[in-house]
Amino acid sequence: MVRSSIFKSDSEKDDLNNTNCMSAANLPDRFTLIGFEFYNRIKLIPWWLQYHKGHTTESNLKNNIIDLGRSLGLEDKWVKNILRHTISEFSKKGLGNNYYGYHNIQHELESVYFTLLSISGINTVKDFEISQKETTYLFVAALFHDYDPLKEFDKPNEDSVEFFIRNDPKIREFITNANLDIDLVMILIHRTAYPFKGETEQYATSKINELFDEAGISQHDLETRERYRYLGWFLSVSERIAGYALENHEHARDIARRNAHALGWHPSVINKNSVKYFDYLMVEEKEMFDFIMLNVPSEFRKNFYDNVAYFKESWNKELGLKESKKGTKLIFVTEELDSKMNENTVNVLLDINSRVSTLMQQSEDYFRKTISDESSILITLRMNNSNGKIIGYAKGGPLENYELRPGTVDVNKGLINTAYLEGVSILEGYWGGTGGHYLRIKFLSEAIKNQYSYVTGYAHRDVIIQRKKKSEIIEIVQKYDPDKLDYYRIDLNNSIYQRIVTDAYDIIC
Repeated sequence: MVRSSIFKSDSEKDDLNNTNCMSAANLPDRFTLIGFEFYNRIKLIPWWLQYHKGHTTESNLKNNIIDLGRSLGLEDKWVKNILRHTISEFSKKGLGNNYYGYHNIQHELESVYFTLLSISGINTVKDFEISQKETTYLFVAALFHDYDPLKEFDKPNEDSVEFFIRNDPKIREFITNANLDIDLVMILIHRTAYPFKGETEQYATSKINELFDEAGISQHDLETRERYRYLGWFLSVSERIAGYALENHEHARDIARRNAHALGWHPSVINKNSVKYFDYLMVEEKEMFDFIMLNVPSEFRKNFYDNVAYFKESWNKELGLKESKKGTKLIFVTEELDSKMNENTVNVLLDINSRVSTLMQQSEDYFRKTISDESSILITLRMNNSNGKIIGYAKGGPLENYELRPGTVDVNKGLINTAYLEGVSILEGYWGGTGGHYLRIKFLSEAIKNQYSYVTGYAHRDVIIQRKKKSEIIEIVQKYDPDKLDYYRIDLNNSIYQRIVTDAYDIIC
């Protein structure tokens, strides 16, 4: 259980553990976990082969971390071993490269790398040097600050993270071998709670004070306590900057999409909420933000500010489009698909896909292959007339043409009775109306016309639940936690879908 001396009794500890699903009754059976991890190991073999060849983002980050850690005095073998263990654990527990949420292994590695970059720059400033011991603490805390493999939501719970770290013999061994105090590691991790205000701040602060006591740091040793609080704040801001500073706007946009999915945001608010996120970072935490950005290499400062500018520009464009699209008529067109499809149309669709991709992303080659397949269904959303500007689409086809997410087994695959809906993509600025809804209805209409009995696909669980509340006959076939990107099935034989399509006929036809 989570160790915490702020609790007056074991029952209070149990209440916390039950709240965070940490009770023994809520933990999966040991053999279930072993089976799940074994399955993940098998399905990740192709990725592991590429990883060991150095052909993945994670392997590049790992190599950069090793090199930078060496320059900061971290022990080479220890760094390599702890990274190997971490990448393996995150991957086999479902938080690897195929996890759709934001808090995956790539985020952890980015956090470590950017934190070390910041330390390297800071250590050139003589009046604030981060010692090698403190660097090691920050390294471990950054690497495991989101280690919550049984989380119910994408955003980890710090108490759960503490539970898993304390109960992983290998992680404890790494911490011991580096002569670190696990309580001080946990102090840094608890300080990454976000947003650090209100009840979240109150709870984290009480937890941190308790951990100081556990670590034997006297309440009178204000200097040491303040130092670790400051280092925790440094880590918190660093890990939130990391992904937006290390790559260009395409990566930043992908992070924002994943975060939006995890938080259940509608696509129409991604740019707006991203701007708010950056404003909070740069205004509410200005002191630490400025301190970090002043000491990282200029290329990463540029990346970050370019990405901030990108989201602000995108948000401003959306605001402008809201005015310009007033009075615009939306037209839904079922496209004729074959190998001779107009190249301009293909390029427009590829552009939309690259900017606002569906949840299950596809390569350009596969995208081209599917839209040249006559059995596919492609509905475009156009402005004003059937030849107007394309601003969105819904695309899919026979279930047999698609590779499902690992863990999904559809008994209808091979029966040629199911249409798979990849998803709906609409250009930024045009979300928030009825375009997405009617694209989906038009797709269902075409599936019925093509005599399919079912439509399947992946959607956020909250979206599926909302559709069920509106009386849709929709079944969750396979749940995925914690990212909640579930596989669903719609029964088109139910009269409600005939009625939905009929009611929307004047709009979609």
